[in-house]
Amino acid sequence: MNQQVTARIIGGKKLSTAEYREYLNTARNLSDGARKLGISQKEFAAMSVELKAHPYIAPFLGTLYGGGMLCMASDHVNLPYRHLLERCEDHARALQAMASQLTELSEAIIRAQSLYERAEEISRRSMNNALRSIFLSAPQAAGVALGLSALKGAKTSFAKEGKLNWCYLVESTAWMQEPFVSAIGLHADRLNIPERPKDLKSTLELITSRMFPLADVKSFDQADHTGRSVNRGLRQINRLLIPYYDATHGDSLTVTRVYPKTDVVTGGKSTKDAIADQRRLSEGPLNGDRESGLEYGTIAICKYLKADGTYAWRITIPGTDGNHDSPMDWYTNFELMSADEQQRGAAESLRFLREAMEQAGIQPDEPVELVGHSQGGIIAAAAAADMQDEYDIQHIATFGSPIANFDIPEKTMVTAIEMDNEGIAALDGAANPNTENWLTIRGSVHEESGTPQGILSGAEVEDSSGERKSTHYLKYHESGYRYAYGTGNKAVLDHDRHFQDVVDGELQETQYYQGRIGK
Repeated sequence: MNQQVTARIIGGKKLSTAEYREYLNTARNLSDGARKLGISQKEFAAMSVELKAHPYIAPFLGTLYGGGMLCMASDHVNLPYRHLLERCEDHARALQAMASQLTELSEAIIRAQSLYERAEEISRRSMNNALRSIFLSAPQAAGVALGLSALKGAKTSFAKEGKLNWCYLVESTAWMQEPFVSAIGLHADRLNIPERPKDLKSTLELITSRMFPLADVKSFDQADHTGRSVNRGLRQINRLLIPYYDATHGDSLTVTRVYPKTDVVTGGKSTKDAIADQRRLSEGPLNGDRESGLEYGTIAICKYLKADGTYAWRITIPGTDGNHDSPMDWYTNFELMSADEQQRGAAESLRFLREAMEQAGIQPDEPVELVGHSQGGIIAAAAAADMQDEYDIQHIATFGSPIANFDIPEKTMVTAIEMDNEGIAALDGAANPNTENWLTIRGSVHEESGTPQGILSGAEVEDSSGERKSTHYLKYHESGYRYAYGTGNKAVLDHDRHFQDVVDGELQETQYYQGRIGK
């Protein structure tokens, strides 16, 4: 049986006070109605039990059930006990069904409009802050917790599949991933690595002496607990990594326009269409699909002609492609997520996007939206934070990308879709901002037998039965968005409407670009 995904909706434009009260009162009234129906159901059930007990209480009154000697009195009437018993049981079942439906409707309103989202997020953030403090003051505890959780995942993997499947390890450690990564970032930020280390030995001594000793939690600035520790830590680590990768891979970037053999990106306007395009662009090469001829990570740029004669653009950015001579290789993520804007600007992947946009002819005053999965989403967030003076970036949509710590301006709408246990999205060590311009859809995966049914039933994930697969695959984000959109949540609909409005026009062409890195 295929898995299903439900989702929580966080952020986006909030309901007005009147709207919030109206939804909340409706949900409460439905819940109260369900409670009253439940009381009536219990009364009918109790009556049914009482009727069943009568033959034992009065064994000589067999005629009550139509058996034994009949009373010959002219005014005697046999009570239809069996019929009464059946009617009581029928009424009890009907009332229980109605109570369940009202409860389901109440929960659907609460979930669809995220009425308790703020309380849930406060609880989640408080738990992460508490864990982060523990991991800072006792790094050994963090290691033990990670190891035990991973062992639990390994045990589950062998029990269910008879082999080690790393997806179970990622799932079993999901509860601690954000605070664990954040704590590592805080330790790394203490390194104070010079811009160009004199020699490897001194750098290793620096790491040993400053990063791994038992830390005093009071030595960390309180601001560190609000996030961005990962980005600051990477700023330090990149002072080691950038010279190394530049020496081994080179930093000379070549961007070339390519022409796929098949239609890959269709340019549909909705968020659903954009996710489908992202899947075709990102997953084809990774799954061995060579029909399009796109074997490297490829940026697709759609050009739209608006009614007023101006142009708008949608840019779809793939995830990591695993080719070491490609700007979409994994190591550029270190630079992309740095707290140092200069380091981010030097990342080959961000330079790849900038060069592709220049070659496509995008003008500074033309509206742009960026779409990206995994590394592609990090690139989109970095561009939204750092390239606002160059381009009019109005909306970004990311899938499974750790982007919480980017300073994206309020004018840019953000639609971020993440899965609870995919691992990659937690590498920023922080929760996404809860603001009007920033909408986060957090999906949770359920086995079909454990998914709520009816109105709250999850969105099915295609080809997800059998061996456990990583929820970082786009099909999980696609299902999570389908579920969230289906709830009718106002923030989700508003963001999708804005997403479509940015490119509201006729698709003119789709350009494709690939990059190569050399010395």
